[in-house]
Parts: sequence; structure tokens; C-alpha cells
Amino acid sequence: MRSFELVVAGALGSTLLITSCCMPARAAAAGARQTAPQVRDGSHDFDFFYGTWVLRCRRLKSPVLSSHDWVSFDATDVAQPLPGGLGNEDFAQSDYPKKGFMGMTLRLYDRATDTWRLYWIDNLHSQGDAGVPNVGRWHGNVGIFDSPLTVQGKPAIDRYKWTRFPGGSKITAHFEESLSIDGGKTWKIVYFNDIIRAAPKTPAA
Repeated sequence: MRSFELVVAGALGSTLLITSCCMPARAAAAGARQTAPQVRDGSHDFDFFYGTWVLRCRRLKSPVLSSHDWVSFDATDVAQPLPGGLGNEDFAQSDYPKKGFMGMTLRLYDRATDTWRLYWIDNLHSQGDAGVPNVGRWHGNVGIFDSPLTVQGKPAIDRYKWTRFPGGSKITAHFEESLSIDGGKTWKIVYFNDIIRAAPKTPAA
């Protein structure tokens, strides 16, 4: 009988000990949930870009790391959302670097981390492979998206930088692509464009 009482008492004591030990941990966890910062919802960051556009472009000629010669050209672009809040896509077309050039950007959004992944594909270089995405997020009216890259045999960082302008501006946004071969200490712009909303088409008479 005594041994049973000891067992019961021991079991009860262990239960009380475990419960008392767990209560502060549970309270701390509950407090952490209450004080956890809200993740920003950036799923609409690119909504301003939906529609049809004219792109005023300039690109450095190859080899880009040593070149100082620029070529200017125009492109047309159409951007639209993906279904279900997955992100968005746009299709750019121009006659540079060759007639019929077509490029596509697929942007996918991770709501859990407020992170965008940008994949570029074109009909000249990609060969069906979207490659490693440029990853980043928006801070105010500026979005920065980076990716590791090899340029002319050297490891580099490829950076996309988007800048949104206030409503009513002739230029809706500015995009530039830069490269760094020193770990981000210095950057060289290799491509940029001004994004201008295309004029509505006039119905045929």
C-alpha cells in the first residue's frame, strides 16, 4: 500500500512539476505570437505595371565589363497578373538585338517572407531555361532584386532596380540592371529603360 501511495504521489508530483515548468514556456510562446511583427503584404507591388507600355531602352554593347558604348532602342511591353495572386508576368518585344526578339519576366511572390523572385526568359539566349531568379523586395517606391551570375568568366552580382514615380508622371517607372564584380562595393549599369504608358489605340473608322 505504501509503495502504491509513493508511486501515486510521485506521479502526481511529476505531473505538477511538468505542468508548472510548461506554463512559463507556453506563456512566453503566446507572448511571442502576440508581439511577432506583421509580415508586409507586397503582393500588389507591381500592380502599377499592368497594361501596355513603351520602353525607351539603352544597353551597353559587349563586352559589358569594359564597354562604354551604348545602343538605344525602343520596345513594347504588356504586363498582367497571374491568377490566384501568384504574381505577374510581362512580355517585351523589340527589333534589338535582332528582329522578332521576345523576352518574358515571370514574377512570383512569397507572402510568408515578402519576397519576389524574378525569372527572365528570352527567345535568343535562354534555350528554355529560366535560370536562377533575381530575389528581393520593395522598400517604398524602390525595389531591389539580386542574383549570382558569371560574367565574362568572373563571379558577379546581377541587380535589378525598379523605381516607381508618382501618379501623373510622364514616365511611370524606371528600370535598370547593374553588375558588381567586387561583392557589391561598386556597380556598373549595363541596361536601363524608362517605362511610358502606351497611348490608347484609336478605333478604326
